[in-house]
Amino acid sequence: MTEDSTDPRVIRTCHLLREALRTLVERRSFSTLSVKDITEEAGLNRSTFYLHYTGLHELLADYTRVLFNELREDIYGGGISGFKWGPEQVEPYVALVFHHLKKYQAFYKSMLGKRGDPYFNRLFQDLLSELLFQPIASSFNRRNPDLSSALILRFYCNGFTGVASWWLDNDMPIAIPEASHQITRDILPGYMQLMQA
Repeated sequence: MTEDSTDPRVIRTCHLLREALRTLVERRSFSTLSVKDITEEAGLNRSTFYLHYTGLHELLADYTRVLFNELREDIYGGGISGFKWGPEQVEPYVALVFHHLKKYQAFYKSMLGKRGDPYFNRLFQDLLSELLFQPIASSFNRRNPDLSSALILRFYCNGFTGVASWWLDNDMPIAIPEASHQITRDILPGYMQLMQA
């Protein structure tokens, strides 16, 4: 983004462009979209788009960060400090991730599924890592992870992303409490154990 993000006009315009992206992605593949499609949906012109974004991937990244900021506030808004990362403590936060995926189901289903975009998949994993998996590693004093722990981190982020995609593609066949319980009981303990090694 290239303009002052505190200007109410900029805020409104960026909101319109993000909402246009969300609406269109829920109807069709991201790869088929153009700047013209976005601006027509938003009721703006192309020159206005380029005042704020260099292209569709920058708009996509901006919208994804807005979504993750909302999720971050849901998870950490209570002012968590000195949190002990164990399966029972983490389960409510994993559930919040699933609730977030459900809230924006059509968008995430499109973007993480077959019609999605590799750039988004990587961005989703990076933001998920920052939100959940890196704090777990930090709780084990792995603040400067070596290549081994970076590999473990990528494996688990990729795995969780695959679970999220499967869950959405199959119209959420497992209830959120059960999905969260399985993740924290069957997947995260392995991650925690490897991070302690």
